[in-house]
Amino acid sequence: MSNIKNPGAGRSTATVMAAMILLGSAIASPATNQFRGVNWADQRDNFQSGVIYISGLSSTDTYASASVVADKIVGQFMSKLGSNSVRMPINEATVNTYWGAYTGAIDMALTKGRVVLCYWGKASGANPPDMTAWWNMWSTVMAKYGKNPNFYVEVFNEPSGYNKTELLSLYDQWLKKFPEFPRKRIILDGSGLAWGVSDVGSDKRFDSCFLAVHDYTFFAGSDMTTETKWANHIKGYVGAYSDRTIATEWGGPMSTGSKNGVTYQPMDYSKPATNFFEAYIRGISQQLRDWKMGSFYWPGLRDGDWYSMTTRSGSGANIVLTVSNPSGLARMKYSWVDTATVSVQASGPEAALSAHPKLTSEGSQLRLDFAPRTTGSGSVTLFGTDGSRVKSFEFQATASENHSRGFDLSGLSNGLYLADLEINGRPAGRSKVLLNR
Repeated sequence: MSNIKNPGAGRSTATVMAAMILLGSAIASPATNQFRGVNWADQRDNFQSGVIYISGLSSTDTYASASVVADKIVGQFMSKLGSNSVRMPINEATVNTYWGAYTGAIDMALTKGRVVLCYWGKASGANPPDMTAWWNMWSTVMAKYGKNPNFYVEVFNEPSGYNKTELLSLYDQWLKKFPEFPRKRIILDGSGLAWGVSDVGSDKRFDSCFLAVHDYTFFAGSDMTTETKWANHIKGYVGAYSDRTIATEWGGPMSTGSKNGVTYQPMDYSKPATNFFEAYIRGISQQLRDWKMGSFYWPGLRDGDWYSMTTRSGSGANIVLTVSNPSGLARMKYSWVDTATVSVQASGPEAALSAHPKLTSEGSQLRLDFAPRTTGSGSVTLFGTDGSRVKSFEFQATASENHSRGFDLSGLSNGLYLADLEINGRPAGRSKVLLNR
């Protein structure tokens, strides 16, 4: 995040993600909506010349204590926000002098989902003062995590200190420096403050890499008071590359704060917009959803930031995160298409699940909606791929009547399950269920 337009502005389960798959074939996933992420940030902001201490960590932490903090914070990002990915900052000082402790947090986060490590300069627009130190930093990071499948790289946050030619050259050098690292796990910010996605996306050298865009209210004027204006705003940044772009930063007020001398109370983002903040959150989240674009909200946690999706109390093993604004959380989750209803077809003699097929995840609940074609006794059973019966429920089916039943999935491991529907003891439908927290 850059604060150049609004210094002091903030920005930047296990909720179950379930997807139903047509028996015998998989539903194609959109390019980037596998990332349901949040940023974990330093209270001072991540632009630091010294060590970056993300909220909840300090100079006194060890590998073990940092691991405990990450277990609590990233665990609650998952359980309370529905996230499966976290974006964490690095710089030269953090890797050189705090690496022993910081890796405790990174290692723990990697056990829970995707981790994006992103380089931040000492200030917005500041390039590395010593390129040898910068390359050494990345060499240390890659040696430690390069083979971890949950690890992703964002080479440079908001690289506005470079012109287009310089930036593309830097990215090319990075890829050549680490040629064995999969390009599908590399994220390249657009030029400027991650505005110029097309500048990077149009270069064939980076065709296999993800791209990153950032957008905030302070990137535009206060006359942006409609959702359509904000949708068009981010469209202008992304251009023709939405299929491989990730919004690694976007965010707005989630608690009380002020801007330009005006104090704003917590806003209700579930209602039509009445100001530019509300128009921004609603418009950007809708456009991300329309694109099926993954994102990292800024921030999931940053102490003292009115944009923060959570507020932290306690320390160490006693950390508790509280959701700052339920309506803001709802819009963030709304933008994550793969946690929303997924229409599918199921196989079976009656294809009973195909009449009103939906799959949603709400907390640790899996809900199946269907309309049987036959009246009688019905059951839905969830099986493991080894044939073991995991969960089941029975119901009285009425032909053509909509039914909605849920499974409590708490405690189930991620993986593939089979959902079987029977009516009057006869198979009526089957679907595969993929749990991916």
